[in-house]
Amino acid sequence: MPFNLLLAAAIFIGVANSMLLAQEAGHQLRQPDAIRLATFNVSLNRPEAGELIAELRQDEHPQIQKLIQIIQEVRPDVLLLNEFDFDEGEEALRLFVARLALPSGDRKGLDYRYYFLAPSNTGIDTGLDLDGDKKLGTPNDAYGFGAFPGQYGMAVLSRFPIERKQVRTFQKFLWQDMPGALWPTVPETGESYYSAEVKEAFRLSSKSHWDVPIQISEQHVIHLLAAHPTPPVFDGPEDRNGCRNHDEIRLWADYVSGNGGYLVDDQGRRGGLPTDRRFVIAGDYNADANDGDSREKAIQQLLNLEQIQDPQPTSLGGAEQSQLQGQANLKHRGDPALDTADFNDVNPGNLRVDYVLPSKNQRVVGAGVFWPKSDDPLFELVDVSDHRLVWVDVEVKETPSPTRKPADHQR
Repeated sequence: MPFNLLLAAAIFIGVANSMLLAQEAGHQLRQPDAIRLATFNVSLNRPEAGELIAELRQDEHPQIQKLIQIIQEVRPDVLLLNEFDFDEGEEALRLFVARLALPSGDRKGLDYRYYFLAPSNTGIDTGLDLDGDKKLGTPNDAYGFGAFPGQYGMAVLSRFPIERKQVRTFQKFLWQDMPGALWPTVPETGESYYSAEVKEAFRLSSKSHWDVPIQISEQHVIHLLAAHPTPPVFDGPEDRNGCRNHDEIRLWADYVSGNGGYLVDDQGRRGGLPTDRRFVIAGDYNADANDGDSREKAIQQLLNLEQIQDPQPTSLGGAEQSQLQGQANLKHRGDPALDTADFNDVNPGNLRVDYVLPSKNQRVVGAGVFWPKSDDPLFELVDVSDHRLVWVDVEVKETPSPTRKPADHQR
């Protein structure tokens, strides 16, 4: 074979092998006309306010360093962080963004010039006894479970400009204002678990629900719909958290399907998202379609919606760990390759609870879960959280938006 053909063949094989290795690691190479959107529950929640800031100021922190390496490995263009403690001065997020911009090993830094951050219901005391333990001021008596305001918060990072004036938040939307809300009841009597006084104050979002429009190009805006519904456990036979989880998921289903006329955001604007808009629903939704403890059909409210497509991101590591860990995992009905969280092997086992769900008016060209197999050198990174980073690539053929000044990401 002529030398030039041998050289071309070698290059082709090398590129093919590189793509195969990237796919196995859960972050396949993207097409040049695609952007990558991701969600990652980073488990950067701390017992006390300010503790995360102190850790981010350290030059070397094992968990933070590994999280940065994972994000730089996958390289999302837009990233939702769950369980990232909120602080009013936004110092923790600014420190984290600065760390992401620095190279780690042979990985290039990531410049997230734009970000969005807002308060979370977690840790904000209601002054009421929400859990019925005859005590006030406990983490269970906050609008969302938390030891201090902002614990388990959220943040959005973006390489593209965020249309801040168009952002909608639903932090203060009351559960009772959702028609047909799934209120928990006392099994023995069928009566409402919550008193009228509690219902008058109860906010639906355990953290918040955000509609964050991102200007990908002059003609292309994607609404990132971010949330982190409460786990459907840690309650009693009334299933108060399971009911709330179900209705937190329902909020987005109504918002994008034309059934959200009742919704009023924190800015006083009424209604849902116009049905011709592009959107991506992202976050840790604490609900698996086949296994776990969520209410029946809770996440199906999104997965079965005609406006939404489910790319079903997979990993080789999820399937492998299901077999290696066994126990509850061996009884699951769902495909373990779809799992996104490594929970207790006795109960509930590994589950698919983290989602990136684009609207059907977009073309998906890639998807995956960062969960390498145990013989992959990258496997040592995944122990930093019980969740895995999930990503989806969507096609964007228009010219990207011009870069704006860094001040645009400030509140």
